Amino acid sequence: MGNCFVCGKKKLDYEVWWNKLAVGITYDSEFQNNEIICSMSEKSMICHKCIKEIEKSIEEKKKQ
Repeated sequence: MGNCFVCGKKKLDYEVWWNKLAVGITYDSEFQNNEIICSMSEKSMICHKCIKEIEKSIEEKKKQ
């Protein structure tokens, strides 16, 4: 539970981490339907950097 589901980075105190419940509450349906997010279990954790990369890819798709 202490590693990022996507990149495997170990959790450190200063980093922002999210679990699937927080992601579901926080983001819009396009983000929630992302393949990586859908693959998360209820206990999966994802680091801030990976969240930002997913957000960026969704924004790029919206611009196309």
